[in-house]
Amino acid sequence: MPELPEVEHAARSLRRWLADGPIVRAWAGPTRLLRGGDHRLFARKLRGRSIVSVERRGKLLLLSFDEDVGLLCHLGMTGKWVRSLDPGPAELPQRPRAKRPKSAPAPAAPPHSHARLELRGGAVLHYCDPRLFGRLEVHPASELLGLSVVSSLGPDPLVDRIVVAALHDKLSRTARPVKVAIMDQTVLAGVGNIYATEALFRAKIHPARPSSSLSKREIGRLGEAIVATIALALKRREEDMTYLSEGAENRFLIYDRAGEACPECRRGTLEKITLGGRTSTYCARCQPAR
Repeated sequence: MPELPEVEHAARSLRRWLADGPIVRAWAGPTRLLRGGDHRLFARKLRGRSIVSVERRGKLLLLSFDEDVGLLCHLGMTGKWVRSLDPGPAELPQRPRAKRPKSAPAPAAPPHSHARLELRGGAVLHYCDPRLFGRLEVHPASELLGLSVVSSLGPDPLVDRIVVAALHDKLSRTARPVKVAIMDQTVLAGVGNIYATEALFRAKIHPARPSSSLSKREIGRLGEAIVATIALALKRREEDMTYLSEGAENRFLIYDRAGEACPECRRGTLEKITLGGRTSTYCARCQPAR
């Protein structure tokens, strides 16, 4: 599932890819990805536009184009942007292209491509989403940051950094398990189940501890662990473009490793509990439930 590092990687890729613009053709299918928007409006608004900026806030991508055209994108559970050198199926308007030798079949579009941006240089950016839990919304670029889904977000660990005093102030007011609290997007933007699990392990904090029980020193360790975990994940994303659910190697320290030996103390066996409807792996020796 895309969390902050995956979305940041997508933002960096889109900045490079869209520099080859402008968009000469755009297409989107009439799916729920548009959240009630008109797929024809998507095509009309984005056609001919050149990128101005690609920003990320938490798990949201904010694309600003010229003529005050903006696109909000949330990758949902299985969404990703993929670059191709072929426009794909017939529903995307085609440009005349040189004939290929009979022995070289035309490349197909990536699976589950539900929206596409064809660039002047011939590349096509496909938004692929097997489960259709993502979202693509066209808005005026000048209004993107003011949308409630954006303005309600808490500090972003990469964009805003984590201010220990401010995070301590927020967490001290709630008895929710700390794992649940830091996954609340109004507390910290972009932190999801995987990286919360990893960061709590690095910080030696039990995921079920009441948030209000954490000291400033512990929250300082947690903030450092969150940033370190995200930085490591970003480095690995450059090497592997697949998600864990797609068969990628599990390189995490403890996520999804319940029943294995703890990689830190080597004496405890990793256990799991359910918090806020999500599974949390932890080591009872390294992360005592005080």
